[in-house]
Amino acid sequence: MSAEFPFCFPNTPLAQAARMMAQNRVHELPVIVDQRCLGYVSYLDILQRYVKARLDGRAADIIRTPLPEVRPRTPVAEAARVMRETGRQLVLVTTPEGMPLGALTVKDLLIVGRAS
Repeated sequence: MSAEFPFCFPNTPLAQAARMMAQNRVHELPVIVDQRCLGYVSYLDILQRYVKARLDGRAADIIRTPLPEVRPRTPVAEAARVMRETGRQLVLVTTPEGMPLGALTVKDLLIVGRAS
């Protein structure tokens, strides 16, 4: 799990969200407000807006929900199953109340797999 993970706010400009995704090499960016995840923005959605010359929007304009969540004590195999079944490349690690503590990515799973 990465305790520090990239995220944005609903009012984050799409161009900034795209830069954050590129800098952090992620395809999905959680949208956080009041320590809760509202959903995520996808690089494909931003790319579609870019192609249509409509990159002036905000994350709230293209937010998708929900982003899958697991708890800190969830076994890695279970988190991988959730990721696979939902088709997401990111799973949030949250408290039972839904407060994000970190994120688990495909890259994290590959690192754990190599270490085993």
